[in-house]
Amino acid sequence: MSRTLVLLVATSSLALAEHGSMSMWSSTADTLVAYKSEGSACKYADKEMGGLDAPTAQTPYIKSKKYCAVNRGMFGGGEICGACYRLTYQGDHEQGLGHPGSEVIQVVDSGSWATFDCHMTAFHEITSQDTGIFPITYEKVACETPGGPVAAVLHTDYYFTKLVFNNLRYPVKTAELTVGDKKFPLKLVGGWWYVWTGAVSGKASFSITEDDGSQVMLDGCFGDWEQRKAADSCSGSHRLLQSSLTEDAFMPIYP
Repeated sequence: MSRTLVLLVATSSLALAEHGSMSMWSSTADTLVAYKSEGSACKYADKEMGGLDAPTAQTPYIKSKKYCAVNRGMFGGGEICGACYRLTYQGDHEQGLGHPGSEVIQVVDSGSWATFDCHMTAFHEITSQDTGIFPITYEKVACETPGGPVAAVLHTDYYFTKLVFNNLRYPVKTAELTVGDKKFPLKLVGGWWYVWTGAVSGKASFSITEDDGSQVMLDGCFGDWEQRKAADSCSGSHRLLQSSLTEDAFMPIYP
């Protein structure tokens, strides 16, 4: 798609977009997504899961370095982790810098002092510049998710487990773990998820609700739950719950 067509598409949705600002971080390989090897606030490339080789760091946005941090007000308690936004610069910098541009990015961290702090790759694509603070509009969009949703173990011991979800169309709103015939609600803790199961065994699965109401199912995860370890992962199917169907029926969006 040409830059002109992208800008026309972006311009047509400005009525729905919000206004903010964008700055940039350096062009190093793990800027923001694994800053200081801690996986950032969303933990997608945490060193315990393999850094940039982590299963949750394989989204098209992270691999192409089209990702950003957001300010603490937007980040909240981590509910925004994994969200995708179209950022658009209209060429209205007060000093006339840069050229108009637009790109879809994924949120991977907090702590930005602008509305968005973006990896240099994304920043340059949007503004054609390598530094500065630019006025932008931003609008939440569905993420592209080749390969389907992913759940990964961040850390675990015998009783509790930290988990990370990524490659979903929208951020996770709620998540529930099932082990055998027992169900356990997950708690969001600043970008990653926490569950206390105690001593249980059996096959594990996750039921996830995205913030647009879509349902994600991940089945047969990690072998037996007792065998889980850091960096283990599983992928699943993305399904939309239909009110006209029975409570347990789902319509697949993609396999």
